Amino acid sequence: MYKEKIKKYIEENGEKIISELMELVKIPSVSSDYEACTCVIEKIEELYRENGFRTELCRDKEYLLSYLDRGKRTIGLFAHADVVSADDSWTVTPAFEPKIYEGALFGRGASDDKSAVIISLYALKIIKELNIPFDSTLLCFTGVSEENTMNDIKNYAESNTPPDFSLVLDAGFPVYYGDKGMLWLYLTLNSELEDLISIDGGNAINIILGEARARVRYKKSLFDELCRCSDISVSKNGEEIEIYAKGISSHGAMPYDSKNAAGMILKALTSSPSFSENDKKSLDLIVKTLLDYTGDTLGIKSYDERFGDLTVTNGIFKTENGRISFSLDIRFGQAGFDIKSLLSAINKAIDGKKITYEIKKQGEAHYLDTSSKYVQACMRTYSEYTGDYKSLPRINAGGTYSRYLDSSAEVGTTLIWETVPLPQGHGGAHQPDENISVQGLLKALELIVNMLIECDRQ
Repeated sequence: MYKEKIKKYIEENGEKIISELMELVKIPSVSSDYEACTCVIEKIEELYRENGFRTELCRDKEYLLSYLDRGKRTIGLFAHADVVSADDSWTVTPAFEPKIYEGALFGRGASDDKSAVIISLYALKIIKELNIPFDSTLLCFTGVSEENTMNDIKNYAESNTPPDFSLVLDAGFPVYYGDKGMLWLYLTLNSELEDLISIDGGNAINIILGEARARVRYKKSLFDELCRCSDISVSKNGEEIEIYAKGISSHGAMPYDSKNAAGMILKALTSSPSFSENDKKSLDLIVKTLLDYTGDTLGIKSYDERFGDLTVTNGIFKTENGRISFSLDIRFGQAGFDIKSLLSAINKAIDGKKITYEIKKQGEAHYLDTSSKYVQACMRTYSEYTGDYKSLPRINAGGTYSRYLDSSAEVGTTLIWETVPLPQGHGGAHQPDENISVQGLLKALELIVNMLIECDRQ
């Protein structure tokens, strides 16, 4: 009986909803920027308080809790307001100057994941203001270190009992019932290089490296060979060769249409007859790893019927004190490898290569049984709302808060994708020109409110 009221409420408040999202997108809350993340979480607390909701701001623990108090059972909505960094390759608008264009809102965080913050806020507002019968307490969690350390959700899990069921608004539809495992490594090559002086690019482990620059000692023969490579740009600067490559960036969990720019440069160098044989030998495993998303080079290639293929991607490559170092983002299932066996295989692959590594983040794969009454409630609501009775629950290749919550599933923040034609490698999460369909977001809000109502009835 409330479906029409919910629909009408969203139609009447659509402009305000989008306007408030734009205000959040303006805040450059890159995950590693403590001050900006503090600014955005304080702004979000203000929004909840203005609308009469009880809040708990745990500033040092990097999260905010907001409540609609109704009953003993708790249903959670989990979102994050931190974002990945942005470069200058945006074409529609600068990353933190949100703009509506062709029916979509452009800006860093518009889809990942500030749209989830606004949906969470308005889900509480709709249930409260329309006086919808609801017997569960709704808890909205907003974190600000999801893209980096996940300390926000770790801190929360250490001192709180998770909700009876949670929706993590950081995936897609219909419902995602599990996440791949994740292993982030930072590796360093500890050998002397003769021709390669430096190579640098990227600034986030979970964004496939889209641009890279390198400096190499000048040799005329090497310069001539590199000039014949169509994938790179080459120039002479004194006694050095400068190389630039532009690849195709994407989310680290979805590498299939991407091109790693550092890999493009290293492939061109190691394929050149005049490039140092010493450097070719030292860089051989690294080049192959950057160009191989399957993990075969490292001896970790695997497939899981539930989780799909293991993937290995690179987001950062840099030179410090004459040593090159680089990141690896490994996503995996439950069949074949766990973190212990992954590290064992990688140690074997790098043995004798003068490569060392540091673990930056790790988490095993997990899933919630699809027979869960909550997953089934969300699936029924999705099917009734969209008319899609064929889609099945899915597994998420990206890492979300779900792995820290005992009973949780994931949904998205838009029901409309790819509304604006953009260059390849633009438009998605972690990409330049990140955007979200305005109507898609409003439809997702309507669907999620109805999912919450159905979950409350279980």
